[in-house]
Amino acid sequence: MDIRLSHLPSLRARSYRGSVDHAAMAELLNRWFRAQGIEEVASVAEIGHNYSHLENCDPATDMVMVEDADSRLVGYTRTDWWQVVDGPRKYAVFAKVDPDWSETKLPLALLEASQQRSREVAATHDVSCRQVLEGWAEDDSERVFVEAYLALGFEPVTHGAVMVRPHLDEIPPTVLPEGVEIRPVAENHLRQIWEADKQAFRDHWGYSEPTEEDWQRFLDFPHRDESLWKVAWAGDTVVGQVRSFINPEENDELGQKRGWTEFISTHRDWRKKGIATALICESLRELESRGMTEAALGVHVENPNGAFDLYESLGFEVTERSTTFQKPID
Repeated sequence: MDIRLSHLPSLRARSYRGSVDHAAMAELLNRWFRAQGIEEVASVAEIGHNYSHLENCDPATDMVMVEDADSRLVGYTRTDWWQVVDGPRKYAVFAKVDPDWSETKLPLALLEASQQRSREVAATHDVSCRQVLEGWAEDDSERVFVEAYLALGFEPVTHGAVMVRPHLDEIPPTVLPEGVEIRPVAENHLRQIWEADKQAFRDHWGYSEPTEEDWQRFLDFPHRDESLWKVAWAGDTVVGQVRSFINPEENDELGQKRGWTEFISTHRDWRKKGIATALICESLRELESRGMTEAALGVHVENPNGAFDLYESLGFEVTERSTTFQKPID
């Protein structure tokens, strides 16, 4: 991937070097999070997890790292692609930058490089569907990237949010439909649980068919703890799930006791029966029993099944909003 840095002569570009870069990438991300007030902590383990399961991306050609005169990482960009079922093929335009360089032309230069590489990759694909570039940014804390996407001609297409329940008091009682029960998770349940989640999301915006690499990513998730999960069964069918997790490193760094009620899904034949509500409430009680004092989750705001309204009704409040941007490939 080529990047134009003639207007930033103190910087130089180089290739991604593999896992030896992960510590510098985590430091860059954490500097960015702290400077922007984002309640997130990047770890070397999480970056390693993500980069060990890359698909449709060759870091040797689809990634570039930018260093300053002291060989300190100040930005990087990457592109990959994925196929939406019955929809367009999407090509990521993505970058991260050190906060000391956020007011320079570096963010725009990184996104331009990612955009150009995405176009090159797309030109090699013989497909009949639409091809689009896609990027995303936090609305308030990442204004520099919002403005860069808009400057490149991207348009907002949909929105997401992080929601936090600031306390674990007054959790509603759990009521499951007759014939549905929560069972402890056994090792031989894992594939069926993953498959059920995959099927539940088939009608969601931007759905792409998960692969065996996604299955391995699921198994290798660094915060996986089945004892926190709440999985509902009707006979031999998984009808709903909440796969909560706790990130101790993030909690220690931010001085909080937060659990994540994430990976929420309901079988399409069992929606509107109170299953998601019951599983979230059970998950909140489980987190409280582990010493947590708050819970968080991410949501697609325009979720077609009313997830955003459900989470609000259970006491979750929006703390961050994000926008997904797109533009067609010329």
